[in-house]
Amino acid sequence: MRTHKLNRWNYSETAKKWVYVNLKNGKRYYKYQNTNPTKFHELIVKLEHLNQQLQTETDHEKKKEIFKKMQKISHQMQNMKK
Repeated sequence: MRTHKLNRWNYSETAKKWVYVNLKNGKRYYKYQNTNPTKFHELIVKLEHLNQQLQTETDHEKKKEIFKKMQKISHQMQNMKK
């Protein structure tokens, strides 16, 4: 059973690598790499930036808004690991 989503980076627990799966002419093509993909790194940077904002913010409503953004980014990162 195939567990990796098509046309996006996924982390393979079996291979212990990042894998990108393409579908061309009904055949799957796999690209592997050991380092984090650029998209994953960009999400990490966004998360760190929002965390800094969260720590300095004093307004409760703005903190909730920042936290929701952080949850959304975290969810995107977790989906890459599936």
